[in-house]
Amino acid sequence: MKNAQYSPGGGGVKLLYIVTIVAAVFSGFAQMPIMKRYYLADLPGMAWAADFYATSDIHYIAAALLIFMYFWRLTLDTRAGISGWSWGPRSWWGWLLLALLLITGIGKVIRNMGVFVSPPLMVVLDLSHMMGGMVFMFTGLIALFVPRHKPQELSIK
Repeated sequence: MKNAQYSPGGGGVKLLYIVTIVAAVFSGFAQMPIMKRYYLADLPGMAWAADFYATSDIHYIAAALLIFMYFWRLTLDTRAGISGWSWGPRSWWGWLLLALLLITGIGKVIRNMGVFVSPPLMVVLDLSHMMGGMVFMFTGLIALFVPRHKPQELSIK
C-alpha cells in the first residue's frame, strides 16, 4: 500500500471528509448575507441557503463531524505511527490553520451560548475565523494543483 493512499475506513471516509469540508465552507459563507445579495438563494432549491438558522445548523454539524474526524485521525496517527493519509492536512501549516479555526470557532460558540464577549474580542474572533477558513480553503485548492512528492512504501501490519 502506498504511503499517500492510506485511509482508514477506505474511500468512504475520504469522501465523507470532502463532503464535510464543502458543507462547512459553504455554510460558513452562507452565514454572511451573501446568498440573497448575490441571488444564489433565488436558484431553484437554494432558498434554504439564505436562512441563517438552517446554515448555522449545517455549519455546527459539519464542524462537529470534522472535529470528530480529526481527533480520530490524530488518535490513529499516534497509536500506529502512520504519517501518509489520503485525507486531511499533511503538514504543520494545515494543522495550525485547523487549530486556529477550532479555537476561534469555540469562542464564537461560547458567545452564541450567551456568554458576554467584549465587542473588540468578538471582531478579532470573527475576522480570525473567517480569514483562517479562507486561507485553509485556498491552501487546499493550491494543494490540488501542486505536484506531490513520490510516496514511499508503507508497511501496515
